[in-house]
Amino acid sequence: MRKFILPLTIVCIISGFFLAFQIKIQTNNTNFDAVSQKNANLIDVIQALEHEIENQEDQIETMRNQLNEIQNQNNRGKLQGLQQELIRAKIDAGLTSVIGKGVVISLDDNKEGLNAAPNDDPNKYIIHYEHLLNLVNELKIGGAEAISINGQRLVTTSEIRCVGNLILVNMSRIAPPFVISAIGSPRLMLESVSLGQLELLKSAHYPLTVEEKEELIIPAYKGELQFDSAVSQ
Repeated sequence: MRKFILPLTIVCIISGFFLAFQIKIQTNNTNFDAVSQKNANLIDVIQALEHEIENQEDQIETMRNQLNEIQNQNNRGKLQGLQQELIRAKIDAGLTSVIGKGVVISLDDNKEGLNAAPNDDPNKYIIHYEHLLNLVNELKIGGAEAISINGQRLVTTSEIRCVGNLILVNMSRIAPPFVISAIGSPRLMLESVSLGQLELLKSAHYPLTVEEKEELIIPAYKGELQFDSAVSQ
């Protein structure tokens, strides 16, 4: 019986060794599978995050383009608004020609009256700068938006004055016949001048005509605007 103990012991030892080795292999395989699954899960998460980032980037790009378009529209709107303001300012300042309905008043010296009374004071028969100035002021009261005298556009700094026997408008000499053009409501302007200077000139037999125009062009101011004291704020 004892002779079988040693071989049996050896067999048990070898069997135990192989059993332990098999268990180790299975454990290693199990750990390897777990690591592989974990790596696969991480790859899936990373890919999902990359896809989400791409979507977010596309949304950001779309929103950026929309914002740029809105800003461009606002800039275009502001630019158009500024352009309209500039045009309006030029019109108000007389720096651009204008067109519209209005009236044209033409008047001349009373040559017939002077010829009929050669010994009388000739100043009684000629147009003076005060006549023109009064007519212009009355047209403005009647709502005139633009006025010219013999093609000279009147602006805020314009002067109508007399130097000797000469009448100057914008420092340019003008001579009879005098043509005053005014854009605005013909009815209101004629009502304003009819009972003032115009009536006095008619009663003194100065030759004059008054015409209503549906389309009247008044040229732009040709001089320079000079301000000595006034500065922009």
